Amino acid sequence: MDMLRLDHPDKLEGGFKLKQALTFEEVCPVWSEKLRRGLDLQEKYILARDSKYCLVGEAWGFSGRHAGYYIAPLIFLVGCWSCLKYGKKFGKIAKNRDSTTDDFLPLISEFLEHWNRVHQNITRKYLPKVD
Repeated sequence: MDMLRLDHPDKLEGGFKLKQALTFEEVCPVWSEKLRRGLDLQEKYILARDSKYCLVGEAWGFSGRHAGYYIAPLIFLVGCWSCLKYGKKFGKIAKNRDSTTDDFLPLISEFLEHWNRVHQNITRKYLPKVD
């Protein structure tokens, strides 16, 4: 299933051209593969209940940083409220035992837009340099 290749064209923000948008495979390679082959109950459980190891957690390097290292007052300093909300939305979909990969696609697209607009630099630190 190649539907998870959610590329976005370069966007203009404040008149400046952003770097080429990252794909889902670049931001979340582990969850991209899991969704491509289909989620089992354990993976849905992780998406629904473990913010550090869920899809959003992977984008943050499985660090828990997006949640302020699990200390809510630190979210403003090191985390992201929007990412927390996306994690909850992914969890809500995952709690539905009948959910399929297609149910996640619109939210993945929305999350990628946020990620590319606000956090792209986090992923770019870990991507191999291309000349």
